[in-house]
Amino acid sequence: MTTQTMSTQTMTTLERTTSTGEGLSFDRTVSRRLVERDGLQEVFLTDFQARYDGRFLAGARLPRAHPYYNDHLNRPGLHDPLVILESVRQALRCATRVHPDAPSQALAFTLGSRLEIGSPGALATGAGLDELELHGRELRSWSRKDVLTRVVHRVELVLGGLDLGSVTADTALRPPAAYRKLRLKERTTVPPGSDELLEQERPSTLPPYLLGRQRPENVVLSEPRFADGGLDARLRVPLSHSSFFDRRQDHLPAAVLPEAARQAGLLLVGEEFGRSPARTVLLGIAMDQRQFAELDEEITVRAGFVQPPGAGAGLPVTVEFRQRAAVLAQARLRLAGTEPGGR
Repeated sequence: MTTQTMSTQTMTTLERTTSTGEGLSFDRTVSRRLVERDGLQEVFLTDFQARYDGRFLAGARLPRAHPYYNDHLNRPGLHDPLVILESVRQALRCATRVHPDAPSQALAFTLGSRLEIGSPGALATGAGLDELELHGRELRSWSRKDVLTRVVHRVELVLGGLDLGSVTADTALRPPAAYRKLRLKERTTVPPGSDELLEQERPSTLPPYLLGRQRPENVVLSEPRFADGGLDARLRVPLSHSSFFDRRQDHLPAAVLPEAARQAGLLLVGEEFGRSPARTVLLGIAMDQRQFAELDEEITVRAGFVQPPGAGAGLPVTVEFRQRAAVLAQARLRLAGTEPGGR
């Protein structure tokens, strides 16, 4: 889970900068405050247009030289599906800000999300293939005393004028006092901040090429063990990572778990089928997070294959995250080969 603060001041700014026109602008990014980012290089949303019927239209420009999202060995080059998921997250922060029943100063956090990409070719990079359109609509919402507490959105994705896929996301909102109570529910001490734990960060035991990566800092798994067609590993908390920890956190940012799940899946299909991570891509991921992931306690990762795989399912993998011996989050992945006819 990653929390985002929604202040009245930034909501007003958003209302002044959005329009109801059909055209989207990709010329410049929105204010980093609107999407809760510190670094300008972490802002991908370029436009947001709210509707009165719970729908929205947004634009994002996908990066070409990002140290995390473009650090892949994929050949041919492809957009990272997780930067698309991050672009959706940024659009949804804007959508919840302008919701008529959203509480002032609310903190928003993601309970679950599902990303589906049509095919590897839909992620192709190139001229005119970095402008992402996001067509969102509200599927369901919950309120308490006329104050929004939870909302589910579905976002249809268009890249370069072609259908790319979709994202469904479940977002909870809480006032600051209620959030603090929820945050401390499973703890007996105040959680430490990420900046207080930097000296505890350790490198991974894995070379990055095994995960289809070039940079060691983008590896978030360590100490993998294979047995009985499955994988067990330890999650490496990348406290100094410029994207995951773009700002101070007192819990593991939600974006780390999908990356860890993908890396677990790549290791598993490499071990079992000899698949190269440079020719394997993530086409689908469904994440369900049950509680906050603590920074000061070990997180274990277990991955296995879905049996039996369905027709056209590619390489389906399930991943389970545990902390304090309890299930923290679960993911279901769909991996596929990038070569013609690749599984």
